[in-house]
Amino acid sequence: MNRYVFYNFILVSFINLMLYVPHILIQYRYTGAVSSIAAGSVIGTVLLYLYTSALARYPGKGLPEILKIHFPGWPATVLTLFFAIMWWFATTVVVVAYAILINRFFNPDVNTTVILLTLVLACGYAATRSTLTVMFVIEIGVIINAPIIMFILFKAVRSPQLNWDAIRVVANYITAMPSITALAAASFVFTGYINLSLFNRLFPPNFRFKFRWVYPTFGLAILLVTFFVPIGFHGTETVNRYIYIWSVTADSLLMQYGFIERVLFLFLIVFLNLTLVYTMSGCHQAMEFIKSCLPGEKAEIDSPETPVSNYVIVSCFALLTMIFQLLTNEKLNMQITSYWLVLRMFIEFFSVIGIFILSRRRSRAV
Repeated sequence: MNRYVFYNFILVSFINLMLYVPHILIQYRYTGAVSSIAAGSVIGTVLLYLYTSALARYPGKGLPEILKIHFPGWPATVLTLFFAIMWWFATTVVVVAYAILINRFFNPDVNTTVILLTLVLACGYAATRSTLTVMFVIEIGVIINAPIIMFILFKAVRSPQLNWDAIRVVANYITAMPSITALAAASFVFTGYINLSLFNRLFPPNFRFKFRWVYPTFGLAILLVTFFVPIGFHGTETVNRYIYIWSVTADSLLMQYGFIERVLFLFLIVFLNLTLVYTMSGCHQAMEFIKSCLPGEKAEIDSPETPVSNYVIVSCFALLTMIFQLLTNEKLNMQITSYWLVLRMFIEFFSVIGIFILSRRRSRAV
């Protein structure tokens, strides 16, 4: 069962490449990005250990059930709805960014709204499935796509085009104080553990979180590659000119493997898969959070039939995502994402600390 924890961590760690995180960090490369990576790794590791330790005291329960244990009716409902909005918005900024990316690199002739509608419909239908089914889809998606991404990252690190002098120049700015925005972007790589807020329902009473040291090690490695490799490819100054920096970096790589020559196409296809899986997972979690606020709803991990409420809630999410895309543009979306990352960091910090304190009180009471 520990592999399911790792799958969620891997999924979020990789999806940061599509969430403007590298671009945000590179903007602060001289003004605190390197120290933010170090500080974000420490903060993410501490929060991961605290949250997994807290959830271990609530076997088979998700965050909505935990809130209902410790809070009366309406505060628990308000908090649960707020977390549902956060989960929905996390998926929205990712799927909208990827729709723009497909329009930019794959097919500029197709309208971005049409691309987004196609992605939202596919993810929305998958999100209406049961929690156990969603977890299995995450497992399949990560197993298929993670090795390809690791191979691409390995090829990038080993590329003769990588300029290590440029990397060393930026690394020397480690003494610059961290900035809030860069710290929020760096800490996002470690936030995959927060998906246990729902998927903790799947774990049996005797479940124990093991090999937790693997998560910060893996997250730090991905974060360092995410930040430094584009600098090594494009230089300390030119690297700031690109928004979708890893798409451009992937396009700088070549492979002499039959029909695969431009790594960009392979990169975009793999991340299309991960974007669909991530959006499905986030929408499903937001849907389950909202359902837990409805009267008479009981948490089920593998319901035999799909409730009508699933389709209604996910349809609302899809409509809101389309409205968000129509009301924003690429520049505004990036700014909103930066603000959301900062908000997410503070909310996640206080939420994890709060759940950990409540779990300690629960264990002493028992």
